[in-house]
Amino acid sequence: MTLVLVAGGTGTAGRQLVKELLARGHSVRVLTRHGGAPGTEIVHVHGDLVTGEGLAEALDGVDVVVDTTDGKTRRTRAVLDEGASNLLATADGAGVRRAVLLSIVNVDRGEFAYYQAKRRQERVYESSPLDTVVVRATQFHDFIPMVAKPPSHVGVIPAFARTRFQSIDTRDVARALADAALATETASENLITIGGPEVRTARDLVVAWKKATGTHGLVIDVPLPGALGSFLRAGHNLAPGKEFGSITFDRWLADTTTA
Repeated sequence: MTLVLVAGGTGTAGRQLVKELLARGHSVRVLTRHGGAPGTEIVHVHGDLVTGEGLAEALDGVDVVVDTTDGKTRRTRAVLDEGASNLLATADGAGVRRAVLLSIVNVDRGEFAYYQAKRRQERVYESSPLDTVVVRATQFHDFIPMVAKPPSHVGVIPAFARTRFQSIDTRDVARALADAALATETASENLITIGGPEVRTARDLVVAWKKATGTHGLVIDVPLPGALGSFLRAGHNLAPGKEFGSITFDRWLADTTTA
């Protein structure tokens, strides 16, 4: 049995990873800034990635660390680079044998601040003396309603023009992370890229979401400006030949709308 510490274990991907690890019969600790949730099979431990407080205790006896942390805002971005440095330095001192990071497909080709911060986080892992693996994934299925739902309240549902997605289910992402974390041999491949099972236009995905959820509103094609728009229109968010996921967007919709 392997003891895995999941940083970001209460987030979108982290929660699925915790479920996957427990289903495989392994022990899990979830690192949080606020400490425990007693009485559950999941052990929550206190630790602050940015200050380093509590990390030594949280990592005591841990075999593998998986980092699914996020920091999309300027206020939370320090968790990506400073947090990664503190986590890996402490993990190395604690005798952790492997660290796995969840990142984003072609993050090194993005010119906007969030992707640059994620790339700095990757570099921390690349330079660590630990056995490290970076798993880059395409956008989660959840990304589509995250964009489409808020403006639907005023009768408009945007679909990014001239944009395609190869979205992936977080349950599939969790499988890839668990596979990397639990491998018994030293990683032969330090960068793994995974994508969803199909490529579809933004409009196609938005229309499917609208139908499945019964949402009312007019779907309109909107140009996405700036560096992110250029990145998506160039197809840098896709992972040709790296299909890993088996859960399609339509299946995800069926699962989430009937839950």
